[in-house]
Amino acid sequence: MAVEVEYKGYFAPLDSVPTELMDEWANTLIGERDRILAALQEKIPNATAFLTKLANPAVAAWAAFVSDTWPDADFIKLKHQIKLKGAYSSWSDGIASAFTEGGTFETNVTNKKDKFQKARYPMGAVGVKYKVGWGPAYKALGVISGDVRVAIYMTAEDTLTGSILDVFLPGAAKFARATGVPIMTQGLVLAYYAHEAGLDTERDAVITAINTKLANTVLKMVDTTNHTVTLEIGYDSIADKIYAHSMSETPA
Repeated sequence: MAVEVEYKGYFAPLDSVPTELMDEWANTLIGERDRILAALQEKIPNATAFLTKLANPAVAAWAAFVSDTWPDADFIKLKHQIKLKGAYSSWSDGIASAFTEGGTFETNVTNKKDKFQKARYPMGAVGVKYKVGWGPAYKALGVISGDVRVAIYMTAEDTLTGSILDVFLPGAAKFARATGVPIMTQGLVLAYYAHEAGLDTERDAVITAINTKLANTVLKMVDTTNHTVTLEIGYDSIADKIYAHSMSETPA
């Protein structure tokens, strides 16, 4: 088999989330305060709707979560059911108060804006195009889905050989990107978290799980008649870094 294109890019979080993006996040949420409250009140306008749309589904989900082998499991589930099903008045008063101008919602958005810095991890995978270009999650998909623009954004952390091409079945490339980029981002970030913490076993388990997801989703869209494709994340023990990797070869 001959290699048509191959990409490998090392992942690292951004040093920081650009200030203008943090401000935009906070200002957008605060600006949506009235609309969010209206949507909540429209969806759950009364106690009956609260039971149907919120309490009953939550009770069912909690019941499935609590192990039957736990001491007093039935009583624990019953306690949760009683507390939640009787909580409409408290819930309704709470959201009305929280979403008043200057209320808890606005205060929490402002106070927790700095926590948006955690977005530097997924941004490191996807990229901030106007600031640093695309990240390795997008580049890995881009080079095998015909997005020649990614070549402009290669850095010292990237290696690209061959020619960018579309390896997917007709019309599938945009869906492959939309599916693959979030999966690879999830994997790169979680694997990096584990690696930072010295959890090598957990890091490798994340890598295995994500590569299985990619095989069961994105790689199912490949034109296998004309291309043999690899799409994966991994750990490079020599560089001591997490990476994204894609490659297309001509079939044997």
